Amino acid sequence: MNINRLILNSAVAQGLDVIGDRWALRILNEAFNGKRRFEEFRSHTGASRATLTRRLTALVDNDILYKRPYSTGATRFEYKFTEKGLGLFGASLLARQWELDWKVEEPETSDKQLFHSPCNSILQPRAVCRHCHEALELEDVSWLSLDEELNNQMDEIKSIHQQHQADLSSENINNTPEVKLADLVGDRWTLLILIVAFFGTTRYDDFLKQLKIAPGILVERLKNLIEAGVLHRKSYQSNPPRYAYKLTAKGRSLYPFTMSLRQWAIDWLPDKVSEPNLIHSSCGEALAVEIHCESCKQKPWPRDVRLQF
Repeated sequence: MNINRLILNSAVAQGLDVIGDRWALRILNEAFNGKRRFEEFRSHTGASRATLTRRLTALVDNDILYKRPYSTGATRFEYKFTEKGLGLFGASLLARQWELDWKVEEPETSDKQLFHSPCNSILQPRAVCRHCHEALELEDVSWLSLDEELNNQMDEIKSIHQQHQADLSSENINNTPEVKLADLVGDRWTLLILIVAFFGTTRYDDFLKQLKIAPGILVERLKNLIEAGVLHRKSYQSNPPRYAYKLTAKGRSLYPFTMSLRQWAIDWLPDKVSEPNLIHSSCGEALAVEIHCESCKQKPWPRDVRLQF
């Protein structure tokens, strides 16, 4: 099957091949917060020197960041966004808003507000349909040929992310309600579980079938997602015991962020996507996502957003 027929992986997985682990997402978040230099990234992300070097190199090689010297006495560089990298600004706003909404921001940033200069209001980013400008809701999106293509999507996503497995296998997400968004979508198996949950998968055996995941890994990731408040478990059979795992409101609220990453991949990796497979049922158009300011309904640009107490 042509990769361009796949609903999510032609966009999301190919894009996440560039930005889709927790360290890359943390680096991008800090870059949008104004960090520019290696030691700043290291201090604020907690990444080791080797990990940070690899991620910054990958982001530069993929034209998301560029580096320029800032010292004449030594070879020292600062990292800034390219135009392609700035295309992730909306996703970054959604990530910050998600952490604010669910009270998982760092203490030193949780008392700060984002202001949108054109309307001089607190910035509340919202994912909307690019065609009808209605807010993006999970139940308003139709998935074409879902039953036929889901297995192919999962295989493709797993294949694309295989190169990250060595890094991810040595790290577990923080098993607390304060788990950061980068820890959720930056873990390959956790992301896959969320994607099939968006598709409507709820039962343990169905997760096993769809993902072809080792039972031990599935049990661990489901446990992590429950403890993070993203899924909740409900018994539907007592003998033998069987459980359904359903998205909570917190879990469902990750959907706009995931779709914003998909849109970035479509906009900036156009050779990866050719046919619309997601339809916004409210207007009947192929799904295209934009981020708007809730107050003025305009697209926020980095130059127009400021952080203040």
